[in-house]
Amino acid sequence: MDLRLLVLAAFVVAAVAAIADGPVVKRSDVVFMGSKSADIYQAYGATMVSWGGHASSDDPKAIEDFKKRVQVAHDLGMRYCAGLAFRTAFAAMIDFDEGFMDSVCRTLDGEPVLVPWLWDHKHKGHPAYWFCTNAPGYREYLKHQTRLAMAADVEGLHIDDYNGTAGTEWRGGCFCPHCMAAFRRHLADSVSPERLKQCGVESLDGFDYGEFLRGRGVTTEDYRRRVEGDLPLGPEFLTFQYQAAAAWVHEIHQYAEGLVGHPLILSVNSSASSPKSLVIAPQLTYFCGEVPRQADSRRAPTDCLFVYKLGDALRRPIVSTSSGQDWAFTDEHKKPGLVRLWIAQAYACGHQLMAPHRQWAYTETKGTHWYQSEPSDYAPLYQFVRAHADLLDDYEAVAQVGLVYSNAAFRANKRATRDACLALAAANVPFRLLVMGDDWLTVPPPAADDLAPLKAVVCTEPLMLDEAQTALLDTVKDRLVTWPDEGRLFSLVPRQVALDGAEDIAILPRAVPGAADRPFVCHLVNQNYDPEADAPVKQTGFRLTLASSLFGGARIAAATLYAPEREPVELTLSHKPDAVELLVPELDLWAVVKLVPERG
Repeated sequence: MDLRLLVLAAFVVAAVAAIADGPVVKRSDVVFMGSKSADIYQAYGATMVSWGGHASSDDPKAIEDFKKRVQVAHDLGMRYCAGLAFRTAFAAMIDFDEGFMDSVCRTLDGEPVLVPWLWDHKHKGHPAYWFCTNAPGYREYLKHQTRLAMAADVEGLHIDDYNGTAGTEWRGGCFCPHCMAAFRRHLADSVSPERLKQCGVESLDGFDYGEFLRGRGVTTEDYRRRVEGDLPLGPEFLTFQYQAAAAWVHEIHQYAEGLVGHPLILSVNSSASSPKSLVIAPQLTYFCGEVPRQADSRRAPTDCLFVYKLGDALRRPIVSTSSGQDWAFTDEHKKPGLVRLWIAQAYACGHQLMAPHRQWAYTETKGTHWYQSEPSDYAPLYQFVRAHADLLDDYEAVAQVGLVYSNAAFRANKRATRDACLALAAANVPFRLLVMGDDWLTVPPPAADDLAPLKAVVCTEPLMLDEAQTALLDTVKDRLVTWPDEGRLFSLVPRQVALDGAEDIAILPRAVPGAADRPFVCHLVNQNYDPEADAPVKQTGFRLTLASSLFGGARIAAATLYAPEREPVELTLSHKPDAVELLVPELDLWAVVKLVPERG
């Protein structure tokens, strides 16, 4: 069997093992993007460093400086994830390999591919080349970078721009000789002779996909437009590039573990929002990437909710930053209150926004610059998280509604599931995603035990499921809802959350599965953001009704509201036949309601 296929098979085993072991990143972790001083870590209550970089060179002083950075975190009991850069370290590659031009990605027309967001960077007169992760020379450089990252005893490895050559399709490549040779091997191992003949390939002897397309009059611009369309062998080439990228990450991870001598947490810069970004999912401990928040909309973001739900379904925490454009907007318009909303939203959903002490910002006019904040802007929120770790750690979203996510449908640009996800979230319907994978997202389908607690399974059309996945859904056909049939949904699962006296509050009930001794919790996030005041519009004196079915029929005996920089408040509650009603006197930005059930 092809080594690439063996690696992909290993991904499935790793995915099942990781799900069984549970997440390494805790809900209450406070993660820094890059290393900082001890006083900054302490101000935020930091527990972990991601994107931790590496020694700047193999000079003994550089290695010692890196070890000191790691030691600062270790002295505070933190974990440290060193980092590599697969795409932005172009200058170091130029210095490392005098034959660096042999490793540059090439368009169909043979032109070098450049990294578009590094248009303002040059080194020794050269622009920021996009280097090919299928090229032996560049792979040697990335292993060198790995050695520098493992120069200290770290707990994890983070890879920026982990997909390397994959992604060049929108820039016109990569059709370099290394990719052409590797793709030829991929076709021989993974594509049937019948499919090859259907595409006009009679023999793979000396086959060059670039020559093949050029011979049919395809130009670089044609390729960009048709990359996911009707090009012969176009789907196979895209699959090859993304699977090759994932296999290379696997190889680098194993190499790093061999250097450091123990298992390593693994994360990559990925938004976890699309099939391309999910190819890598089975390998990861957690996603650690740029999740856009559309800061220029000046409102509570919604798209990130889909990312959080995918993270939940894949059992992979989303430890995120926002986009460079978001940080540029925040920097220019001075909107820390908007960022505070992002932080609250992330933790309420069971994930994290990395402490935004210093963040990469980018616009097409300014290029790269930096957003710098003060601890007073955000540290109180993170300290709240640390002070109430017992209300966050191990908690999962309560859900009796499942929403089917088909990776095959998303690859075909059928995105109705995302729209349904955002609609359910906006309506405060507790739900979770049910992931149906494919040859890109190699994860097992939901087990029967996962489906048993669900009273409704929501589907969108088209599903594009395989035979086994279709058979799985047939087992719950009496509970199936085709979106947007809200009537059927609420006949199967009557509304479990109601709000009276306020609006636009995200209500997120959570529980610790199988832990009868832990209270239930319900996060409240005030999404009534006022851009002029850069603050939420305070909501007062509203009633929150929660169905008893959210808590397995348990009767709630007491409810306490915890909020950042506020004293805890005991809430007045009253019981209805199948629900509990809470009177919430005030909600500023974010609060966690602890719900203690009666014992007996």
